[in-house]
Amino acid sequence: MNKCIKYKGLLLGPVVFGVLFTFLQVYSEFHFYSIEQNQLFQQTLPYISEHLMQPGGCAFVAAEFLVQFFLLPYAGAAITAALLTAAGVLTYALLKRIAPQAADRMLLLCLLPVMGLLFIQFDFNYLMYGTMAFLFLLATLYLILGLKPFPVRLTGHLLATGLLFYAAGPVFALYAVLAVVYELLFSSPRHYLPLLLLLEALLIGILSVFFAVYGEFRLAFLPDGYYHVSLAPKQVIYFAWWSLPLLLLLAYFLQKRQAASGKRLWIETAVLFILIAIIFKVGVDAYGDKESVMKELDYYSRTEQWDKILKRCEGPLNNYLYISYANLALSHKGELGEKLFMYDQHGPQGLVISWNKTASSSIMLSDIYFAMNDMAPAQEMAFEANISAISAGNGRMIKRLVETNLIYGEYPVAEKYISILEHTFAYKEWASAHRRFLYQDAEVEKDSLLGEKRRSLVDSQSLSLIDGLELELQQIAEANPASARTSIEYVGAFYLLSKNVTQFQALIERYFGTPALPVLPRSFQEAVILLSEKDPDNWIRYRVSDAVIQRFMDYKKQVVEGNRSGNSAALKGLLQRSFGDTYWFYFMFK
Repeated sequence: MNKCIKYKGLLLGPVVFGVLFTFLQVYSEFHFYSIEQNQLFQQTLPYISEHLMQPGGCAFVAAEFLVQFFLLPYAGAAITAALLTAAGVLTYALLKRIAPQAADRMLLLCLLPVMGLLFIQFDFNYLMYGTMAFLFLLATLYLILGLKPFPVRLTGHLLATGLLFYAAGPVFALYAVLAVVYELLFSSPRHYLPLLLLLEALLIGILSVFFAVYGEFRLAFLPDGYYHVSLAPKQVIYFAWWSLPLLLLLAYFLQKRQAASGKRLWIETAVLFILIAIIFKVGVDAYGDKESVMKELDYYSRTEQWDKILKRCEGPLNNYLYISYANLALSHKGELGEKLFMYDQHGPQGLVISWNKTASSSIMLSDIYFAMNDMAPAQEMAFEANISAISAGNGRMIKRLVETNLIYGEYPVAEKYISILEHTFAYKEWASAHRRFLYQDAEVEKDSLLGEKRRSLVDSQSLSLIDGLELELQQIAEANPASARTSIEYVGAFYLLSKNVTQFQALIERYFGTPALPVLPRSFQEAVILLSEKDPDNWIRYRVSDAVIQRFMDYKKQVVEGNRSGNSAALKGLLQRSFGDTYWFYFMFK
């Protein structure tokens, strides 16, 4: 049995990595693409040196360097799995160094810090910097505990505490606690001088707050320092930190006990395996990636995979964010007016979500306004999302700021953002390609995207959206009739979803037959029939298709027959199966 446990120790790394990589890739693939947006690593000496000069800078730079590759498929899961596996292997190596006999029996318990770090990874506001700092701690403690004799080791502890503060941040405090626990329990003869480490750590933390290196004591001494500075972290962030002193205490008691028999070892292993499995299940349920669908839709939007968004949004939808992504995809495919009611709609909030001042809502609104050709709010939301990023910016939104400033002709501002992106891994080629537009109006105006957006700019001194989005979109449409279809279809969709048939009637009377609305899309035709059910001449005027007219006749027939039966609930279900994708059904039942 002891030989079997030895082999298990050798297999700990590969097995844990394989399980973690598979789990992370299958369960949370899109989480890593989302994390990459929140931390922009710039490959410049000033950027790197600035962070290296700050406490925790070494771990911070190392973590951000790795996070920049999360944009690549499989990279996020592989890198995260490797870091977490390293935490488990180092924990086992540490226990093996201080309590060899106990370490073999505690092999599975070495996964406790791994799971603590895993659960907090799913929090968008947590920085990978904290995981890297934890590895710095484990590696440093392992090396220092190998020093003999005690005076040399104590000197190592004192130096390591200060160096970890500089290299890895708040984890220095945990190091001091672990070093004291080890020296009090395992050192022979027992020494009490290591208690000086606690005094050293306390002094470092207090001075760091006094000199405003950290704004609060919790940021100086606790893993809170690896979380969004303005937010309070979830309690799970402390799980990995608590587990290490507990493992040292358990190792001390097991080391003093007689070695267990083969049968008892098998029982202990089975019990620990069940315990670890339970903790994993409970932790994933409580702290797992609960916004995976949103992150998936965001990734598809970012990579312009509109068909995948529409496929993901089929069937009932009860979330305005999902509905907005579906409508955004339809607009990019030029099908918003045609297929609006083929997707579950619940009012105009599904076209433009409410801004809740979060980065995710800012990003989405910037995408929506940009699709509408409304540059001012698109730029504003991109700016809000960029400054909301935990680290140095949001690469995707900096691209949007480049585009909007090029469209406005604000070339010095666009050049500033291009220079930032040129020093990144994922965005440098895009940035270099857009440098050709700087100070070149002719190049901007002949570009298929930037030129069309520039021609849609409204010459107005009023504040953005002050007169209402619908009016602003109409002004945009009139500024550039050749590219006005999307803007006008959004306005029409607003009126249809809010059941404002009066404004809808005025809209089509104004724009039908113009370049902005040469023909009515299907949902608009359905609304025309509803507006003028007893005036077929109006159907002819707006060129309502025979197919739409025939379908309305079938719809009306079923409504009449259903009303005669007196069963309104059954009527709704019957109509939804056959006509749930029509404006008539939406107007009548939603």
